[in-house]
Amino acid sequence: PPFTDPRVRQAFALAVDKKRIVQNITQLGEVAAHGITPPGAGANYQPPAGLDYDPVKARELLAAAGFPEGKGFPLVEYLHLPLPVERNIAVELQAMWQKNLGVTVNLQKQEQKIWLSSMRSLDYDLCRSSWVGDYNDPGTFLDMFTTDNGNNNTGWHRATYDELIAAAAREGDPARRNEIFTKAEQMLVRDEAAVLPVYYYVGVQFYHGDRLTGVRANLIDDHPFRCMAWK
Repeated sequence: PPFTDPRVRQAFALAVDKKRIVQNITQLGEVAAHGITPPGAGANYQPPAGLDYDPVKARELLAAAGFPEGKGFPLVEYLHLPLPVERNIAVELQAMWQKNLGVTVNLQKQEQKIWLSSMRSLDYDLCRSSWVGDYNDPGTFLDMFTTDNGNNNTGWHRATYDELIAAAAREGDPARRNEIFTKAEQMLVRDEAAVLPVYYYVGVQFYHGDRLTGVRANLIDDHPFRCMAWK
């Protein structure tokens, strides 16, 4: 509590201006994320629209949850890694939640080993996290939020979500499979707001484009040398 209430989770998500974070802090051309799955994964899967920046709606939801203008909201902490960019994002999130919700969020940093342990044991209120797909398919992003998945470090689980992910695994038609994934992801990031996607990672490579061929952008950022050649 109070993050057991989906209205509180939705309010916190709606209070975050993701574009401001990618434009002013990360600054590598990242795209603000509205889903957990990157666009184009697998058979051209497109994630559903999540919760965009809407501070008015955020305040309404928080009030409906029993905390008008943030009054009575308990002191909570945001757990992050001790890296400059992570610190800067944490400070920005803290300011947004204070301004848009009237809620005070303390910042707590932990070294990676301790941070991982805290996240896995659910010893946090809000926690920075990330995921890089193991293969090019929506399943590598959405499977981990099922009830018994070892990577589900949220404390959130729903039988309906589990059933959708299982149905997608059985579905052989790509279009129908994408439809099932869409329903599941909509539940995850919008209806339940179990996670708050902020931005998609980008890959950064430095090479002589006028001399080297075979370097192609792709979702898993995989660049095998066998595909490259000097001009």
